[in-house]
Amino acid sequence: MPLYDARGEENRGRRHRAVLIGVEHYQGSRNDLPAVATNLRLMREALTAEGTGMLRPEDLVVIPAVGGSAATVDQIRVREALADARRDVTGLLVVYFAGHGIVRTDGSDLNLMFTEAQVTRDRRHPFADTLSWRDDIMPELRKARADWVVVILDCCFAGNALADFNPVSGQNFALLTAAEPGVEIPPGDPRTGTEFTAAFHRLLTTGKGGPVTFTSVVTGIREAMAPLRAVDGHPWVPDELRHGDDVVLALAADTPRPIRKPRWWRMRPRALKRTTALVAAVLVALVGLGTVYVLHSTGDEPCALPLQLRVLTDPDLRETVQSAADAYSERGGDGCRTVGIDVYDAKSTDAVEAFRSSSLWQEPPATCPATGDCLRPQRDIGAQPDIWIPAAGSAWQRAAADGAGGASTSPASTSSASTSGVSAAAKARNVVELDRLGSVAYTPMVLGVPDTVPLPLSLQAGQPLDTLVSGLKGIDDVEILRPDPEATEGALLATEALYRAPHSGGAGMVEQRMAEVLRPMPSSAQDLMCALAKGTRGTLEDYAAVFVPEQTVARFNLSANEPGRPGCATEALRRRVAYYPSDVPMLDLPFVRVTWAGADRDAHEREAAVRAFHAWLTTDPRGQGYFTRDGFRGVAQDGAPATPVEGSTLRYGDNGRSLLAHVPETGESAAAASLNGALHDYRDALGPGKVLYLLDNSSSTADKRVWDGTGGLKELVVRSMSALGARDSLGVWMAAVDDGAPPTQLVMFEPGGGARAQGAVAGAKTADVNARIADGLTRALKTLRQDAADTQEPRLLVVMTDGEDFDAVTEKDQEDLVSTAGGEVRVRIVTVSLRNGACAPGSLGDRLARASAGRCLDPADDIAAGLSAEVAKTGTGDAE
Repeated sequence: MPLYDARGEENRGRRHRAVLIGVEHYQGSRNDLPAVATNLRLMREALTAEGTGMLRPEDLVVIPAVGGSAATVDQIRVREALADARRDVTGLLVVYFAGHGIVRTDGSDLNLMFTEAQVTRDRRHPFADTLSWRDDIMPELRKARADWVVVILDCCFAGNALADFNPVSGQNFALLTAAEPGVEIPPGDPRTGTEFTAAFHRLLTTGKGGPVTFTSVVTGIREAMAPLRAVDGHPWVPDELRHGDDVVLALAADTPRPIRKPRWWRMRPRALKRTTALVAAVLVALVGLGTVYVLHSTGDEPCALPLQLRVLTDPDLRETVQSAADAYSERGGDGCRTVGIDVYDAKSTDAVEAFRSSSLWQEPPATCPATGDCLRPQRDIGAQPDIWIPAAGSAWQRAAADGAGGASTSPASTSSASTSGVSAAAKARNVVELDRLGSVAYTPMVLGVPDTVPLPLSLQAGQPLDTLVSGLKGIDDVEILRPDPEATEGALLATEALYRAPHSGGAGMVEQRMAEVLRPMPSSAQDLMCALAKGTRGTLEDYAAVFVPEQTVARFNLSANEPGRPGCATEALRRRVAYYPSDVPMLDLPFVRVTWAGADRDAHEREAAVRAFHAWLTTDPRGQGYFTRDGFRGVAQDGAPATPVEGSTLRYGDNGRSLLAHVPETGESAAAASLNGALHDYRDALGPGKVLYLLDNSSSTADKRVWDGTGGLKELVVRSMSALGARDSLGVWMAAVDDGAPPTQLVMFEPGGGARAQGAVAGAKTADVNARIADGLTRALKTLRQDAADTQEPRLLVVMTDGEDFDAVTEKDQEDLVSTAGGEVRVRIVTVSLRNGACAPGSLGDRLARASAGRCLDPADDIAAGLSAEVAKTGTGDAE
């Protein structure tokens, strides 16, 4: 395919834009980044330079518009700018960010930090006033109408965004990151900007002999950065991923200059009208009247500002609702929009809690408790919605129980009230009404079983979930997975059903098995399938029975290049047969009109717009088509689920054999008390945990220089402790002792004390004796198995060694240790050895991992990320 050239003749009618975001000033403990102001200037020059730039100055959206050390950037403004670009740009869209980046300790979930960004102790929302690349930015840009999307990230941990790079099928999308995953970068020089952006600017403004393309920039910027080092001496290697062919980012500096277009005062009358409309709209935006959609009219008058509606939905529905909303906004033929619709999603539990504490949307608490767990709907969800489309009526029922605002009676809200600060929600007033207008689509919850798993088709419908679970228990390697039940209503319904099924073994067993094969749990059904589609989890993708909505199974069953197949889908995934539990409720996607006390200015106009959108979604074939195309069942004339017609996604290709055409028997709507109880059990299922560290502090660790310093044993331990919460029990033992003596207790084994333990480890010294690994392991396992009344309580033994004394364990002692490791009360053993090859098949570390369902890590692995992830499986804390 030819290179995409935004300045080419064929693309002159397209709308191009660059959104340049630079955060120079930070509040709190984050250092300011004065080089960012220079970065923004360099990016403006690179993209609009005379003769080489691909864009005009008016194509740039720069945040903040005015710089300076006091300039602030907030995530709401950035979110709006990205949403506007997604809707309006039809040509080249460039997004650039320079500022602080942060990730969880397992390396996941890159968050871009803005002026008021904070790290909290709330395990559900560890970062505040940030935007998640995985959950916020990438989902927004996946829906962009642009011919090409190019994103440049100049921040610490920028490379961690690559793990969540998942454009839709056929989308042209390129991502360039300042460094590889896990790498932090220097802050740069205020006079010259950061090294990465300065190099990017040079490449775009000094190209010779031909256009400067994305692929040529990747090569050039890697060469430019090769002599430099990132933080902690890491090699500085910019990274990238590209979905599509290639795109021109600048013309060669020796390219003949194009003929200038006439200025506005020399334009023909028709062009002048369009320009006047544009200028008027921009002026309105500048005086702060909010988001403006700039569309010219085909008549003589400029377009009036459209009414803006805000739609809150479930993460499982976001993509479909967004597509339908975009189509509705752009219907009509006069060139002007009558309504604009902003769609955003939030965790189902957050939405329910927020509506039950509705006045906090308007009057957030002035302060949060020390835990950081503080209900702030504007922060955690977004602006007050006009419409709410949850995945199931059970969410609406929980939100409306006792009247929205009744947080004081909600088990969901108060399950952790003693430590979370939700008591503030109990004081909230009811300022919202939730009027359910009817369903917009349906989809049953199904158990998607790989077609190679021998589960009888006679169980496909009419059987309770426990029968299906019982049938799968006897099949080797099969694991049942579902997404995070706090994130989506479908996952919560699945969780409540699993906990009720006797053959599942209860909440603790369900969550422990899932945590052993997939942690952290993906936040939506599509994210779960995408995680399996990567094919990096052994045989899990071949044997995982996924408890997800039917429409998710239907889309991932589509073959390559078939419309509707998710962009992350790969051939690594087996086709899945849908089994329909008869006692699990169907997702009925209710359309809820949301009205707020005091919002009277345009109440009648807004109500009419909301009802018109509902009518279009439910009765217009175009509105229904967006749902049936994505694998949902439509709404029949009587409001019930419609049988899919021939040719629909549910009947297309392999789905004709894997899914049921008729509407299957499903369970009654789940009671609010039962779902709240399931949430409580989920939150307590894997914690508090017990983690005991056994450290090889023999003198050989110092001799080999693996005790102190970056990447040393002590630093690895300290970093991993961040995943532990206040209720988790933690202990640190030193294994280098005299023969026959017990390990030295550096940190007493007891709940809490994470900061104290980190300080103790940081100051620990080596001993001039050998580490007694076998004796230490035996004693540690015995300690962890004491008080074993709760056999489902997570227990973890972390063994840290340089390899020397670990390898010296005799064969007989190895046999005894492996036998002890597989005891009835499970203790997972994670061995970390800094000797190459220490985890080879048949080694002691490998055998202990196999016997205990644990893990062995050596220099061939990313030890820091791997150890933190393993500790996170046991602890109740979250990464900070």
